[in-house]
Amino acid sequence: MTNIEMPRLDRDGLEDRSFGRLGRAWSHIRQHGLLEPRRLVHRHGLGASLGFVRRNIRHIVADRLARKWDRRHGVDTAGSIQLGTLNVVGPHRAMGNEAVCTSPRTFDFIMKSLPRDLDGRTFIDIGSGKSRTLLLASRYSFAEIIGVEFARELVDIARSNIERFREPSQKCRALSVVEADAAAYNFPKAPLVVYFYNPFSKDVFDLVLKNLVSSLERRPRDCFIVYGSSSHRAIDWARPAIRETGIFQELPVPAMPGFLDAVRTIDYAVFRVHAAA
Repeated sequence: MTNIEMPRLDRDGLEDRSFGRLGRAWSHIRQHGLLEPRRLVHRHGLGASLGFVRRNIRHIVADRLARKWDRRHGVDTAGSIQLGTLNVVGPHRAMGNEAVCTSPRTFDFIMKSLPRDLDGRTFIDIGSGKSRTLLLASRYSFAEIIGVEFARELVDIARSNIERFREPSQKCRALSVVEADAAAYNFPKAPLVVYFYNPFSKDVFDLVLKNLVSSLERRPRDCFIVYGSSSHRAIDWARPAIRETGIFQELPVPAMPGFLDAVRTIDYAVFRVHAAA
């Protein structure tokens, strides 16, 4: 069973499928009659129907928590932003996934798998969307934080968010966003933490990973990869692809809890470059 979706534009003119889920469901019932829920259960089965309801309730709760976080910090990072109408750099629009940011509790849980001493490391979010992950990373002691995003509208929103975001716990203020196709991005020469939240298909990921490995071979340095996946089962192909480079070792990590502020529970993996690389 798929979600009942109709395009909905947010205040920035972006197609955001997090808006108005309850309203769209009610409109669908009004259009097809009050017996429509019964017909859907009969068509798809009780289990699938209950799963559909649970997914949508979870999405609504997580979206409201995300917008509450935005209001508290005076920024705009929430939503499930579709890419179809956006202006993008490079040839990989069709291979990109919707822009959905990592939740605060999810990100903080993942960060426990990294060293506490992050001084001197550059954090890079590949497919940084509206910048929430960059803002969350700024509460840690990275030397620099960089977002790489190919959609011009999302880049503009992210840069505005960075200017407005202020929090007492913020430790890094060297934040920037590069408008670029991730497959053509040149990684900086500093020790790295490279973060992916299922931003695109395997074809593009393979190109980005190849560029990262080449950069590490030209200038050996410490590097972590964090890969998170909550849809498309991307973790199933990302994990072996990283292993097959031969220069990364996967680290043991605890399973991700089902946080209320996350639209979906993330499957994730953390890798560190071998010391000899």
